[in-house]
Amino acid sequence: WSLSGGRIDPAPPPDAPAVPAESVAPPAGEGPKLAYLRAQVGKYPRDVALFETEPLRTRLIDLLAEQYPMLVESFGTQGPLSIDGPTLYAIGNKPHAAGDEQAILLVDIDRDVINVKLMNADEMRDFRERNEAVELPSDVQTTIANWEDLADDAE
Repeated sequence: WSLSGGRIDPAPPPDAPAVPAESVAPPAGEGPKLAYLRAQVGKYPRDVALFETEPLRTRLIDLLAEQYPMLVESFGTQGPLSIDGPTLYAIGNKPHAAGDEQAILLVDIDRDVINVKLMNADEMRDFRERNEAVELPSDVQTTIANWEDLADDAE
């Protein structure tokens, strides 16, 4: 895969994550292009080949660039796609990494915006399309808080 026209720019974090958010603009067009994902709620990403569906795959590659493989690897152990209001999300962990490598995929279906959080033992990186944050469902807030507790204990 290659970075196809997108760019990643550091952006100041609104909630002071460990690493500044990185942003890329999604392709211009009419209507939410990711609305098709609603039909996948309740299913596991691996069962629906989520990271191979378009336009999600291309937009994730544009957003994450060289970090895209980390996202996919971090979904080796995964929860089902869930939805809370307009936010579709999935949480994954890299197998055999003792929770040290995790990923969260967030998609605001109504605004057609993707937000990815990649976490490892040292940092959490936040990637946002159009530098727009996606509202965090309570399950995601809990996952981030638990990761931060583990990171603090490791220091």
